[in-house]
Amino acid sequence: MPRVTVVGIGYLGLTHAVCLADLGHEVLAMDIDEQKIAKAANGEAPFFEPGLEPLLRKNLDAGRLRFTTSFAEVGAFGEVHFLCARAALSDRSAGRR
Repeated sequence: MPRVTVVGIGYLGLTHAVCLADLGHEVLAMDIDEQKIAKAANGEAPFFEPGLEPLLRKNLDAGRLRFTTSFAEVGAFGEVHFLCARAALSDRSAGRR
């Protein structure tokens, strides 16, 4: 299985990283928010999603999931990269004119 990185650990990114790790991938998840990284690395999700924290802790304990704030580490580690960065909506992209 390819080594995977997930950049951005908001709702989509963290959930994606945990699920990929649970499927057996080695996953390195990255965010620029050091508090989010610290919480996730300690097995705490910064939001509520049923069943996420037990899966997060399971995959941390198994060594399939790690967290970083380093873009360089992400580039060196991953074979497949997922960008889950928050996107700002403009009036046009939100369907407004």
